[in-house]
Amino acid sequence: MTAEPVPTYQLKIALRNTSPPIWRRVTLPADTSLGCLHDIVRLCFGWDDSHLHAFAEPGSGRRFVDFDAPSERDPGHDFDEESVSVAELLSSEGERLEHTYDFGDDWRHLITLEKVLPASPGNGVAGNRPTGSRHVRCTGGRRAMPYAEDTGGAWALQAVLDAVVDRTAPAPEPWTDLVETLRMEGFDPAAFDHEALDRRLAALEPRRPTATPASRSTKAAPGGRRCSCGENHDGEDVDMEFAPVRPVSLPPRADLAAAARQVPLIAAALRLAHWCEGGRAVTSRDVLKPALGRRAVQELELWSLDDELSALRPAEREQRLGRLRSSGDLPCLDDPWQLVLYTDLVRIGAGTARPGPDLPATAEDEGVVEFWCRSIEGELDILDDLESLGLPPMLSIALGMEDEDGYGTGLAAVVLRALYEVPDGEWLDTAMLAEALRDGALRDGLSKQEAGLVELLLLRILDQAAVVLAEYRAAEVENGPKTDREHDRILSDILGLQRIIDGGDDLSGPGIRLRLTPLGRLGLREYLLAEGVPAPLIGELAAVDAPTLLDGLLDYDQDAARAEIAGWISHRGQGPAAVQIIDSCAGLDADAALRRLSATAVLAQLDEPTALRVLRKAAASQVPGCAQIAAITLAGRGEIPEGHGPELQLWWLVDHLWGPLGVADEALATFLDQEGDSVLPLLDEIADDLWRCDHPATGAVLGAAGRHLRARDKALAKRLRRSATKVGSQRRR
Repeated sequence: MTAEPVPTYQLKIALRNTSPPIWRRVTLPADTSLGCLHDIVRLCFGWDDSHLHAFAEPGSGRRFVDFDAPSERDPGHDFDEESVSVAELLSSEGERLEHTYDFGDDWRHLITLEKVLPASPGNGVAGNRPTGSRHVRCTGGRRAMPYAEDTGGAWALQAVLDAVVDRTAPAPEPWTDLVETLRMEGFDPAAFDHEALDRRLAALEPRRPTATPASRSTKAAPGGRRCSCGENHDGEDVDMEFAPVRPVSLPPRADLAAAARQVPLIAAALRLAHWCEGGRAVTSRDVLKPALGRRAVQELELWSLDDELSALRPAEREQRLGRLRSSGDLPCLDDPWQLVLYTDLVRIGAGTARPGPDLPATAEDEGVVEFWCRSIEGELDILDDLESLGLPPMLSIALGMEDEDGYGTGLAAVVLRALYEVPDGEWLDTAMLAEALRDGALRDGLSKQEAGLVELLLLRILDQAAVVLAEYRAAEVENGPKTDREHDRILSDILGLQRIIDGGDDLSGPGIRLRLTPLGRLGLREYLLAEGVPAPLIGELAAVDAPTLLDGLLDYDQDAARAEIAGWISHRGQGPAAVQIIDSCAGLDADAALRRLSATAVLAQLDEPTALRVLRKAAASQVPGCAQIAAITLAGRGEIPEGHGPELQLWWLVDHLWGPLGVADEALATFLDQEGDSVLPLLDEIADDLWRCDHPATGAVLGAAGRHLRARDKALAKRLRRSATKVGSQRRR
């Protein structure tokens, strides 16, 4: 049997909340199980596996855990980590996965699929068995990781590493013994022994999934979505963060690259990375040696990023730079330097910094877009960090909460999603958004105090997001004079204190207003995709097959669907388009009915003779599903095909409702609510004759529609239930 090649995945595994960041880059077969991936994470960061761990799939709510560990599990959301491969959760470059080790210390690892590489020799699969030799390799990384079990988490690790570097300071409690040991051993936080980790990983056999595969159904219906938990929810029940955002269009890649190069920080970072050609000496803290730092600032005009240095005369600037003791002390140098290290545009080895392989080579290189996206991604990721929001400690005390409990986690995605949903060219008023979300929290049952805290957190996130987006030219920002007073009002309300602002309730100012640029829309789309939020791009379905197109169109509004359909048809021509769409409509199951819902809009745009011939042939074919959708399309053009008559309208209406019902009973209810103005008059007209329809789902559709319409139209609901009874009687005869 010929072995089927398995791609090699390049993953970046970063330990969250570390600065400078600690990360590792590894390669492994794409079909490696998540359980084996945990072993890889453990080896990368030195965990001894004495605590529980879990993988979390962004956007789905599913967790993958060790089923052999003694712990309670949620049967609706927890799955065996040995039941799924890395490739099943990370299918496209840029997708991410969360791994948490030790739920007390909360060590969180962000796993990103950086590249899908060609299959390595020996990574094949014959049948269900891997062939040849399979390997895990370490191909890069940054910063050393001391033994940190039970130290208290990332913030404690930061305190330990800072104390190790500053040998003049006393070792802090309660890590005195650990700090003194590391000092005595000469531990260097900046050093990373790539070869030692590679040897440890080489001893690991990357196993494939061995447990029963985890079930996963994500078929959507109009107005409803199926969660990974297997349940279907209407638009009010499903979390907004799991529902798709509106489809958008983006400018050509070359235009986005040109815009990215105009961002001052990005331009400075690129100049700095290229300046490292041939190698530049760095200190033990991974910063340029002071003399080189002064040269870089002058030669690359990095001083232009600093308002104070820019205002000085050249001689004064030279004198000021001459007093520089560390390259890390000057933000106009340290900010772009940390950025090129974080994004791997510069790599350090043996005390020398050199350009990394991903550095855009020329001014026309569109790789700068990826660099810009990775750069802003790191800034957006920390918007959920409560400490970075600058909230006063008394706030947590007043509410009986602590930051470590994760209060506010996920709010950044809510805020950025709202900004993304704003139409092109329109402004988002942050104060109005925070107030609306606060009111929603109150409706969801939160107390006034808790809803106020949500509003405060949202405003803080919006403030910091505005700074980041403006710096990266991702948004235009207008600052109003009332923002700080609004924060003070909310805080005083939460704490039950007397107003600490003047002017009573006169807070009608606009606060901060944001308007995304095309570059910003790209950046937020990448962020939302990484968070697991579906973010369709108009035009991205042009080359897909017909079933994928029809499934995707369920998430599009009418205007976006029309644009997507036009692109899909033009990509292949009307004749082939008609054949592919009709073929995808075969069958009478609910999935096929859902595809026919979308197919109606596609077929309506076909008017060339070649396409009409396909429709006429399909209508005469008597292939279930294909014949009816073709005949319905022709009837819409005033052409009733031979063999089809008035019963076609009955069949179409039942099939129209069968798609949502096949997903979930609640999905049909939502669909009737949303489409009632067009569907209910037709139901009312033919309710007494629907029992005659030969569609196999007629009885189920009539019964379900009768139940859901009882509160809205009792008379119509009764007629539909009566028709459903006739269907059953007819079939028994």
